[in-house]
Amino acid sequence: MELQSLPWYGQLAVFLAIGLIVLGIFYYVHYSPNEEQIESIELEIENVEREIKRAEKKESKLKLIEEELETKQAVLEKLKAILPEKEEISQGLKKIQSIIASARLRIQKYDPQNLRPREVYTESPISIVLEGNYHNLGIFFDQLSKLKKIYTVDGLNVTPLSRADREYTIRASFTATTYLYRETATTKSSSRRRRRG
Repeated sequence: MELQSLPWYGQLAVFLAIGLIVLGIFYYVHYSPNEEQIESIELEIENVEREIKRAEKKESKLKLIEEELETKQAVLEKLKAILPEKEEISQGLKKIQSIIASARLRIQKYDPQNLRPREVYTESPISIVLEGNYHNLGIFFDQLSKLKKIYTVDGLNVTPLSRADREYTIRASFTATTYLYRETATTKSSSRRRRRG
């Protein structure tokens, strides 16, 4: 049977059948394997996009943490300005003695005690006994409070002198404590990181 002997709609049906067969062969031979590859690539793209989003979130968190660390380092630097370093202790002792002299008080005892280490700082107490009058003692404490470095006064005990004169009517004993900055392992490593960066 020849193709030309078929009516036009028969010829059309044969051409359509041949076209579908060729299209089916093309789909199974050429397009189908590529479709799996395309799906695989699309899946990989989705995974990579997910990873990028996760990395962006982590990066933004890292920036926040770095900003917070910088803020805390700035606060620490300000605090270090009011907490003397170990080398500054002798200067502080001389400053207190100078304040005592300018307040016209007499030193009966001036005894630096052993350092007491704490977590971030070290206490440096000084046991002091002074003689003078209330007015001069007030001047001393006022000048002590105005020092840049922090000093606390504990155990203040004021008693009248038995052999009092106009200049020396009382005896005051107390412990004046200053605080030394003590660099911990954490602060050392963060300051090293800051210097490198």
